[in-house]
Amino acid sequence: MVFEINQIIHMINEVHMITSIVVLALLTTAFLFLTKIKSKPILTPIQRILASFVLLLIFFSVFNSNHANNPYKVIATSFGIADNYWDLSEDYSSNGPLAGFIKNLDIQVMEEEPANYSFEAVREIVTKYKGKLTEANVPTNTLEDHTVIFILSESFMDPLRIPSLELSNDPIPFIRSLKNETTSGLMLGSNYGGGTANVEYEVLTGFSTNYFHRSLLIPYTLLVPNLNEVPNFTKLFKHKIAVHTYNANLYRRKEVFEKFGFESFVYEDGNPDLSYKETVDNSHYISDESGYQEVLDIVNDKNEGSLFILLTTMQNHGPYEKNQYDNQFQVLNELDEREKSQIETYVQGLYYTDLATENFIKNIATIDKPITVLFFGDHLPSGVFERFDGEREEDLPFYETDYFIYNNFETKTLDYPIVSPNVMGSIVHEQLNLQSTPYYVLMDELKKTLPVIRWGEYLLQSNEAFVLEDELPKSALELVEDYRMILYDINAGEQYAIKLGMFGFQR
Repeated sequence: MVFEINQIIHMINEVHMITSIVVLALLTTAFLFLTKIKSKPILTPIQRILASFVLLLIFFSVFNSNHANNPYKVIATSFGIADNYWDLSEDYSSNGPLAGFIKNLDIQVMEEEPANYSFEAVREIVTKYKGKLTEANVPTNTLEDHTVIFILSESFMDPLRIPSLELSNDPIPFIRSLKNETTSGLMLGSNYGGGTANVEYEVLTGFSTNYFHRSLLIPYTLLVPNLNEVPNFTKLFKHKIAVHTYNANLYRRKEVFEKFGFESFVYEDGNPDLSYKETVDNSHYISDESGYQEVLDIVNDKNEGSLFILLTTMQNHGPYEKNQYDNQFQVLNELDEREKSQIETYVQGLYYTDLATENFIKNIATIDKPITVLFFGDHLPSGVFERFDGEREEDLPFYETDYFIYNNFETKTLDYPIVSPNVMGSIVHEQLNLQSTPYYVLMDELKKTLPVIRWGEYLLQSNEAFVLEDELPKSALELVEDYRMILYDINAGEQYAIKLGMFGFQR
């Protein structure tokens, strides 16, 4: 919510304001008229009962506005009220303050409360994974002066995986070769062409949004600011800094990162501001090269204690315009000029990302302290591959992005060919052989048993097949129930697990 008067005034839509004044005037006139004739009965007893019923229906509808087939929802949609949770200022401006307020009255976190949710039920789960932690031969490595960098690369993916698409050259030769030498694979998301904040949320917390209620579209804007505490990957580190090569207007990131424990958030025109804002060719977005240089400066500046950096880029965000880049790539398929232009512009951006990433990794390799880099794309670009999705818009290639984990020191290579965003932190944790916690024991079992959770389906690592929840083996189902209980407790319950030591991070 926004509380400052000038921000509230900025949110008000003029048409909605005028309409509200007119309606208020009509209601006031009607009230004055009724007070003058109050001695005469206006409604019969039956009409009064019906009127009361209608008022109760309106009241109930308003407070349950996000439920399916809700009368308010139906009427609001017919008047053009639409969800815009990624930017609440724009949401209130386009829909009006009242509509925006009403929509936020009925945000449900999860579909339902676990049947046996209680302090004792959560304690039983925490005790179970504490026991597994004690029994296991767990690593004893600590982060100490280690630096870990998460890079969310906007709309990054390998275009050669798009069925039937033919390009003149490979736009990502360096990243492709690096994936062959490191822990790497595909990340399967739930959204096509959007959902950056949800991917960021899942990677940092380990909480899958697939268990959340459909009204909770974006946890960043509707959930995180309201929680007392949010366990997340950054808690492992002494220093944690977020960098975004764009402004901070979207997704309430300033509030979210403060809640996550970031000590600093560097963004365009922020405080602190970005030091590097160069663009590529005619693009309007800050380049990946600039974002990488920002990160390198932070790495070189912090010489004491463990450091976590989150870099969220913007270079490859749409729209993909014809003269945005000096294109070196051609689409060989027979397409109209607009479709070709979009794809070629997008692919050229990927090439620039590949060049910048190569330079960045070469710089990281020369720094004399241990550094780990997790690089991943968030989703496919919006509207670029429309000709190729067709009837296959639910096929995996349209939801798969690429990831790799690079270390500037000798380490093992892990085998996780396809995963959900929520297990990425656990993979990094395993890669570094870090001291564990009961939560990471749970996440380790989850990623080794069910590496992908999506749309109510699960990918079994054992046979690489998607199955529904009621088709899971008993051991896997028990794991899911434990995970869901912890998610509910932290995000909709009493956060017993925190008090009981489920997230007992050790530095």
